[in-house]
Amino acid sequence: MGMRFAVIGSGPAGLYAALTLAQRAKVTLVEQSEKLGGTCVLYGCIPGKAMLKAASLSAQAERLGKRLEFAFNEAQALARRASELVSKGEEYSLSDAGVEVVHGRATLTGGTLRVNDETLRVDGVIVATGTKRPEGTASDDLPSLNDFHKIAIIGGGVGGVEYAWLLRKLGKEVHVYEAEDLLLPKHDPDLRRAVTSHFQKLGVRLHLKARARVEGNKVITEEGAQEFDVVLFSFGRKPNLEGIEVPTDERGFVRVDRYMFTGISNVYAAGDVTGSFTAHEAMRKGIVAALNLLGQRTAYDGTSVPKVIYVHPQIAYFGDVSNGDCVRVQVASLPRAVAERESDGFVKVCFKEGRLAGTVAFSPEAEGVVTLASLMRGKRAEEILLEQIPHPSYLEAIWEAARQYLAKKGRVNSARP
Repeated sequence: MGMRFAVIGSGPAGLYAALTLAQRAKVTLVEQSEKLGGTCVLYGCIPGKAMLKAASLSAQAERLGKRLEFAFNEAQALARRASELVSKGEEYSLSDAGVEVVHGRATLTGGTLRVNDETLRVDGVIVATGTKRPEGTASDDLPSLNDFHKIAIIGGGVGGVEYAWLLRKLGKEVHVYEAEDLLLPKHDPDLRRAVTSHFQKLGVRLHLKARARVEGNKVITEEGAQEFDVVLFSFGRKPNLEGIEVPTDERGFVRVDRYMFTGISNVYAAGDVTGSFTAHEAMRKGIVAALNLLGQRTAYDGTSVPKVIYVHPQIAYFGDVSNGDCVRVQVASLPRAVAERESDGFVKVCFKEGRLAGTVAFSPEAEGVVTLASLMRGKRAEEILLEQIPHPSYLEAIWEAARQYLAKKGRVNSARP
């Protein structure tokens, strides 16, 4: 192991970059925070999902005619514990792989890496420093906020929708301010309409077409002003590049090519700092960056990445659902949904020239449904019908969509095993 590399940041991109590099080289991972894991583990996806689990159990019990309640502080305790366990697990994983972890501030100038004001001589660097939170209260604060009753969420995009659902299910009075006429801007119109209607039924108070201005805990619109216990900003994260000199795009994120190369010799970047905002994209980008740094030319392909919004029913999507021949399967038509008293939602599968091109789901277990669809991307409808998908399940919505697509076309299954 003659080579030595450095990774800056311990989020999903940094972790998997370091573990990949460690198979062939000596690796130093630099993390400014006292704990490992980055935004995902310490403030975002891990503690958020722990809180969402409590809310989901409440929602499931309610559909079965039972009452199960979690206090906000109980959900917070679950979040902090989950974060602690996953962070500690990352520490063990890096130690087992022989990765040296250094806590301190890193700077990168002209390809020269300095940590705690000392030059670290390495053969290459991967920048995985993630993003900085927006000013004001953000989702990062939820596991540690004092309890409250009434909250305003600024922005009805992915983050706003996820946290609005969570907090409503934990008994809070939730107001969402969104500039457009429906939630989830830039998403599939069918999805936007369904989610907006669903949230209204849940009792989330939607302020649509609202141009909101925030002054302290007061939200001001053309309709007037309202005071809240908490005002949470669901957007506005910026790349964390203090002290890191690399080429950036017009939004300020690190500019990389398909190989995660920054254009500076032996300097690569991965994860949210490059402008992608899911942990699984970050993980894959970290691995791709590491492989290229090791000389194994590998391109990143994000065409089939499933995206998930963790509410109930879940929201997930991948690929192109903007045109083509689309089939919409209602959740209520699935035997599994009938068994579990689920009625809201749909799965929409789109075909182009007879091949699966994209899927959007507002459905229980949507993450699994859309992940399966993404793995079937490019398959002909006839081929999908040959797959033996468990019954009863939500997954069979993909199979049912293919069946309905062929029936609509007046075709029968002509595929051959």
